[in-house]
Amino acid sequence: MPFTLDSIANLDAVMQRRARAAQAASVRYACERSMAYGPDPDHTLDFYPAAGGVGQAPLLIFIHGGFWRSLRAADFSFLAAGFVEQAISVAVIDYPLIPRVRMEQVVQACRLAVKHLHSQAGALGVDAARIVVAGNSAGGHLVAELMDTGWMAPMGLPEHCLRAGVAVSGLYDLEPVARSFQNDSLQLTPQEIARYSPLMRPLALRAPLVVAVGADETGEFLRQSAEFAAHARRCGVEVQHMQVPHTHHISVVLDALASPGHALNRAACDLLA
Repeated sequence: MPFTLDSIANLDAVMQRRARAAQAASVRYACERSMAYGPDPDHTLDFYPAAGGVGQAPLLIFIHGGFWRSLRAADFSFLAAGFVEQAISVAVIDYPLIPRVRMEQVVQACRLAVKHLHSQAGALGVDAARIVVAGNSAGGHLVAELMDTGWMAPMGLPEHCLRAGVAVSGLYDLEPVARSFQNDSLQLTPQEIARYSPLMRPLALRAPLVVAVGADETGEFLRQSAEFAAHARRCGVEVQHMQVPHTHHISVVLDALASPGHALNRAACDLLA
């Protein structure tokens, strides 16, 4: 029997609520949509400038989930509501999806997005010294990949180009994913599982992390978040591990990260301060 990764009651209603929040934010907040950061048609991002003309604003880069094979940046427009009015710019990135590409190209796309945003910080009104990367589910995994700094120098970036990371409900060990129904479309190879499981390898971390998970998520997500937080500490960085009460795999972003005043939102803002 396939391994169960996630389970959400009333999923259709939750997804509809998320879609309404995204639509409302897309109307409310100024946005430069589909900004290209690389050569692939899916190398684009949506950029929401900080409110108030603050000059060099901090930047939250957000990487969406969808098990590396679904969803779009526009589905997460509601992230703007959590940060823009707190004088923080937001970039929600798209990336090419499996099975059109493999995991290597997904990870490389996120690296290209960071490089583009860092290099264009001045033009975007962003403080290049205050860039934090966040993501949920597959995006949480990609945060972990980005925080492992070995890729930065070869791409012409300083090791401290990311001030911190916020990994939410991430998948840091891909072996259980390969045992779930998600692998029917992902078809993860043994080589991909070994290479892209940040929980299972030493990491060259240089910046603090928030590792968060909804307290109502499945045991696998709770396990992976706790073990990744401990692993990151052993790799030498400060880690804040949060089990967010009364949230599940979707609401931990919709109702916590994107909600001004919530403890998870405050933790992200503190890293950007």
